[in-house]
Amino acid sequence: MPKWDYRKIDYDAIDKERIAPNDFLFKVVAIASFIEITSDLYERNLVEFYAGDEAIVGWLESTWEPEEIQHGKALRRYVETVWPEFDWESAYAGFRKEYGALCTLDEFQPTRAKEMLARMVVETGTSTLYRAMHDYAESIDEPILAEIAHNIHKDEVYHYEQFDRGFEKYNREEKLGRGEITKVIYARLKMANDEDIAIAHKYIAPDEDFEAFRLETKEFAKKFYPYKMAVKMLMHPLHLHRHIENATAATAQKALQILGI
Repeated sequence: MPKWDYRKIDYDAIDKERIAPNDFLFKVVAIASFIEITSDLYERNLVEFYAGDEAIVGWLESTWEPEEIQHGKALRRYVETVWPEFDWESAYAGFRKEYGALCTLDEFQPTRAKEMLARMVVETGTSTLYRAMHDYAESIDEPILAEIAHNIHKDEVYHYEQFDRGFEKYNREEKLGRGEITKVIYARLKMANDEDIAIAHKYIAPDEDFEAFRLETKEFAKKFYPYKMAVKMLMHPLHLHRHIENATAATAQKALQILGI
């Protein structure tokens, strides 16, 4: 069960007239709401992929999916409160139909340990995004969005930790080397930067250029994205000595920036 309840958030306290003109924020929150609330498709595939592992399947069904769905509901409520003119339901229907066709097991890594690694990369991306969203919300004095983003950030860090435990469990059998681990991380980073955001943007802002939005997100990242946190989470599965990790952190951060993260 979720650790917090989005229905208890005081959406009526949002200064809607001040926040509504922020078009970039609208797109960021709306895109996030689409992706989060589609977690039932991800969960279905993960349950099939890890069939037979009762502990992992049970956690996915009882905890991971309900928490992810709540993230989407919380963000949807925020969008519909601040931008009531946006037809969330209709736009989401288009996104779900197009993106849902791509959410198949063909997208998964070939082994269970590698897929756990891929999930850790995804959770790294989400936990750091919501950390950035929280800090951005505080910078514009928007406490309600800051509260939502903080709650989601904590959930996503917890999810990362659970997938990390799953990776360690399966890697005791698969014994992936650092080279293989690095390849999986890099491949999932590239994938994370593509389909879902682009498709969501198409339905949220159909008349606007996606590349222009990406440039906006890069400027946003320069100010608010927690690169050190992302690098630490991405490098964690490699189990590097602290001195080596510190020495390579700057290079890893540059790689994230090149990838547009």
